[in-house]
Amino acid sequence: MNRRFLTRLLVALAAVLTAPLATAATTYYIRTDGGSFSQCNGKVDAKYPGSGSNQACAWRHPFDALPPNTDISPPTPARIAGGDTVIIEPGSYEMGLNAPGARTNYPGCNPAFSYDCHMQSIPSGTAAQPTRILGQGWNTGCTVKPELWGSEHSSEVFLLQGSSNVQISCLEVTDHSACIESHFNPNVACNRSTPPYGNWASHGMYASNSSNVTLTDLDIHGMANRGILNGKLSNWSLTRVHIVANGWAGWDGDLGCGTSGCSSDSGTMTFQSVEIAWNGCTEQYPTHNIYACWAQSNQGYGDGFGTAQTGGNWTFTDSYFHHNTSDGLDLLYADGTGSVTVERSRSEGNAGNQMKITGNSLIENSVIVGNCSYFQGVDYIVGNNSNSGNTSGDNCRAYGNALVVSLGSAPHNNGLKSVIRYNSITSEGNCLILAINGATSSSVQIQNNLLVGAPFWITNDGTPSCLFYWDTSSWSNPNASWPVTYTKNWAWKVKSTTCPAGSNCTIDPQVADSSLNDFDPVPLASSPLLSAANTTVGTVPTDFRNLPRPGAASLGYDIGAVQYQGACDEVTLGDNIFNGGGFEVGDLPTVLPCVGTLVTPDVVVPPHP
Repeated sequence: MNRRFLTRLLVALAAVLTAPLATAATTYYIRTDGGSFSQCNGKVDAKYPGSGSNQACAWRHPFDALPPNTDISPPTPARIAGGDTVIIEPGSYEMGLNAPGARTNYPGCNPAFSYDCHMQSIPSGTAAQPTRILGQGWNTGCTVKPELWGSEHSSEVFLLQGSSNVQISCLEVTDHSACIESHFNPNVACNRSTPPYGNWASHGMYASNSSNVTLTDLDIHGMANRGILNGKLSNWSLTRVHIVANGWAGWDGDLGCGTSGCSSDSGTMTFQSVEIAWNGCTEQYPTHNIYACWAQSNQGYGDGFGTAQTGGNWTFTDSYFHHNTSDGLDLLYADGTGSVTVERSRSEGNAGNQMKITGNSLIENSVIVGNCSYFQGVDYIVGNNSNSGNTSGDNCRAYGNALVVSLGSAPHNNGLKSVIRYNSITSEGNCLILAINGATSSSVQIQNNLLVGAPFWITNDGTPSCLFYWDTSSWSNPNASWPVTYTKNWAWKVKSTTCPAGSNCTIDPQVADSSLNDFDPVPLASSPLLSAANTTVGTVPTDFRNLPRPGAASLGYDIGAVQYQGACDEVTLGDNIFNGGGFEVGDLPTVLPCVGTLVTPDVVVPPHP
């Protein structure tokens, strides 16, 4: 044998023999008729036979896989390893002090500190072999989600503290109470003083120092505090996740650690077909009726999506931010080192600003409806911003500007650019678009948008909202021209002094419904928006509904978020097809309208709660 070949072979064999062995992944099963961790090994999808120990059968509860161990020494170790899979069968699992065996098996499940009675952090997997917590139907359409509901003041249902390379899919995360934690009204506030505390838990999920996490097909709703409280995340992906009716906020990326940047995220943060709605409210159990909405004037919060100072590249596609008691999508605290992209998404009915974005940004093919007074006269939402632009009131907070873009602050504001194109925007706030901050090298490009004004709600004198305003108080060079360019926008019912060159501000755009509360921007067959876009500044292949541009019935690109598709778009529904999504009994015409791939809302928009 050739000596050189033999030498290489021996070196390769030595490397194989000394390399760490990969741990084989194990699949575990949880079902309501399973046994405890001592009765069953959890490795077989079968019920507990009724006697014996270490039987080949499923566990009865998620605590059997991830025992509560917070503040306990020595801690109870997880019974699964990184890279393992846990499959939870349909059913209802109480996640708290009263879970099966919790009080007897886990010292952390003590009435004196029952907030610690929750699953321990999910062990990290690897990129090739993530740790997976899955509802049984996760890969077959997820038609039935197992319910994990927090109780007895539990801090959270899921804990991802230092957990990376994790997948969580096809689960409902909630509690069984209508209370809101620390609400000023004692009739709404959760009992935090003496056990038993009741059927409530603070957060659906708490995550920190966590990377490469995938969440799919989750319903996180009705929690007493936040849906997902998080910070220091990297490379998270959410698909078909609903975060609805959580008492303080939906997605809150602020750990409250008090140091600038201590909650900052990084990497790529992707949100696909996500709904974030009715946060700052809770829901009654078991009806899910929206209840007890409140906001900052009563010491609440109410953002649908918000963060502390953060980096990262954020993308939101086919998503829906609606009827939160403060802002809808708030990335104003992005630090300008990353980017924000919003595509084919809708934001409406939020009591503050519908979208707030900092840094390099692209907002396209989206519908933004600034009906910021939606909550007027509802529950504990009070006042307006008639005195100042800060927090003098909840309705139309920060003057209700529909879309706010910031070009960043030094040192991260040089050359930042915001592109706003092919959108349909209407608002009763002060302006449809507000720009703040930036440097001379910054720019805002407003292209091929439909911009429909409404009487400014705060003044209540019929004065319409403005099309665009650059806040000079935050502009770093007040002597320079604002670096904003307009290309072929169609404005209607905005302040007459704000029509920029190259735009049309005097002709009705002729859409299905231009009214504020039922805004439906589908162009009519006679609309001047048809084939009117300026394509020299760029085109997009699809519209808000993910239908083609140009459509079969149109020779060119239409202005606004929605491309006219022909006869199917000439059919109208009894209710606005975008307002809450889905069809109701009696609404269906003989021919369905052109409907694309928008997110299916978890909660159909009702009248005022």
